[in-house]
Amino acid sequence: MALSKRLEQVATMTPPCQTVADVGTDHGFLAVALIEKEIAGRVIAIDVNHGPLESAKRFVKERRLEDHIECRLGDGLAVTTAGEIDCAVICGMGGELMQHIISVGPELLQTYVVQPQSHREELKKFLVAQGYGITDEQCLQEGKQYYDIWVVERGVTSVYNSLPSDSILWEYGAILQERRSPIWVHHIQRRIETLESIASHMRDASKGSQDLVAMEKEIEALRSIV
Repeated sequence: MALSKRLEQVATMTPPCQTVADVGTDHGFLAVALIEKEIAGRVIAIDVNHGPLESAKRFVKERRLEDHIECRLGDGLAVTTAGEIDCAVICGMGGELMQHIISVGPELLQTYVVQPQSHREELKKFLVAQGYGITDEQCLQEGKQYYDIWVVERGVTSVYNSLPSDSILWEYGAILQERRSPIWVHHIQRRIETLESIASHMRDASKGSQDLVAMEKEIEALRSIV
């Protein structure tokens, strides 16, 4: 089974464990891959929407993995019980929703693998406040879309524990900045170009505003890290 580049990277970063919760499983592709790659002995595939979960059930049955993957309908980790899972994989949604999913679980887990679509800074600060360290960050480009994926471990200190609260690297990745992969550098450069274009139009329209000031500040901060 061929996974997308994004899900392949998520699977690669998921640590070997007994039971994984795949939150927002969609069609169940990642859940199946975690079993077939022998990363997990069991997966609980969770989705809040009935349609995708039915698709996941059909795919699990097609791969004859009903004994290893259980599909559950519900609000993320709220449908699990304490001590049932070792790790949760949460992908393809905003950071605020991820905070909710983690918070409604019956317990804080040892490990999360997350791929947020937005609100990265808020999610990282929430996790650090809960006693977690972001121990790995990877990024990739798939089509026109940029993705970053993190491994988060409880009780571990990482660069984020000493990162100033106003650092732009909460949003754009302190570990990614240390590694400076071509994909990350290109992403930052594109972000600078986009902001510069918007700021230029605002100046031409004589729209001096707090938004423009904030944008110019972000551009300056981005230039300092790339």
